Amino acid sequence: MLLNYLKITLKVLNRNKFFSFVSLFGIVFTLVILLVVTAFLDHLIAPHYPDVNRDRSLYVSKVSTINSENNAQRSGMVGYRFLQDFIMKMKTPQQVGIASIPTYANAYTGSHRLKLNLKYTNSAFWSITAFDFLEGKAFNDQYIDNGDFVAVINEKTRDDYFGPGEDAVGQSITVDNTSYRVIGVVRDVPITRPIMSADVYLPYHVSRGSITSPSWNGMFIAILVGESKADLPAMAAEYEAIVGKIPLPSTVSGFTFDRLETSAETYLESFLRIGFGQDNRSSIFYTTVGIFMLLFMLLPAINLVNLNVSRIMERSSEIGVRKAFGASSGRLVGQFLIENIFITLLGGATAVALTGLLIYLFNSSGLIPGADLVLNGQVLLVGLGVCLIFGLLSGVIPAYRMSRLHVVDALRGGE
Repeated sequence: MLLNYLKITLKVLNRNKFFSFVSLFGIVFTLVILLVVTAFLDHLIAPHYPDVNRDRSLYVSKVSTINSENNAQRSGMVGYRFLQDFIMKMKTPQQVGIASIPTYANAYTGSHRLKLNLKYTNSAFWSITAFDFLEGKAFNDQYIDNGDFVAVINEKTRDDYFGPGEDAVGQSITVDNTSYRVIGVVRDVPITRPIMSADVYLPYHVSRGSITSPSWNGMFIAILVGESKADLPAMAAEYEAIVGKIPLPSTVSGFTFDRLETSAETYLESFLRIGFGQDNRSSIFYTTVGIFMLLFMLLPAINLVNLNVSRIMERSSEIGVRKAFGASSGRLVGQFLIENIFITLLGGATAVALTGLLIYLFNSSGLIPGADLVLNGQVLLVGLGVCLIFGLLSGVIPAYRMSRLHVVDALRGGE
């Protein structure tokens, strides 16, 4: 019986090619856009190479000191003094890594200039991440304690500076007239992961100006990593308690302030800080994305409903003939149910194949160096489910109404 229904479905699709094309196009187009957009969001927000512990991490990326009386404020990334005095003394995090914001510098190979993105880190940075080392290893506390000028570089910098396929470990790279011994080479990280992405990774002690400044503002982001996601509230509470014990008013680097604003946030909250301000950033983000997805899927779904109603009404004579030969209402509804499921799955399979091709082409294009977008399986299932619901409603309801008609009325076209 199921096989017969599938054969009828194929004949129906072939009978009215325009309606079939429009129905499939609506499903495919909607799912492709949905899957591509969510692939980008997943690429930006979800834990991926090398920041695989993002779901159990909190980030301290900003410290603001405010003088309410003079309406003055100093705000910026975290300074090394603030890291030492407060963040590094926390007990709840399993580890505390630090990473600087991008700092650009020049390197030369002959007459060719390379503009490199530098990142200063501590040794814990390498323990809380999962970099893929193509050569060598990361620097540890011993290198930092010895004051060694060492560097970890990415694959692109190795190929551009030393030559494609050349071994870089043990050689020197000169950046802004300072020479560093290369001890490791890592796979490239997309620039869309700014906390992790860099061309050259250096131990924080070589950036002397940033670690000797008395200011609470500087160039660093602190990464607090717990044993599990369940530790996030405790880490946030401990950080709030530590900051709450700072006496106010206070004076730092000649600036007197009576308010201090800083927090340990999830990656998403930190990522959205610029676009959505201070409060409820995650809620606003998810609400915005949810409304967009709903509206985007609702419009083609309404068109699909209208198309299915028109298609079924055109088949009223077929329904009348089948009823005349004893077909029950349940069997007729079941036939249209199978047809809609088949069409939806066909559109879904096409959308998956097309999305996979688009993602592959984008990853290979070099528009985002090191991009590693992937197809989001959960979104695919939700999208297919929504399409199935609308497809079933658009097919079953009019089919049931037609199946309840008298044979004569059905043969007349349901008038």
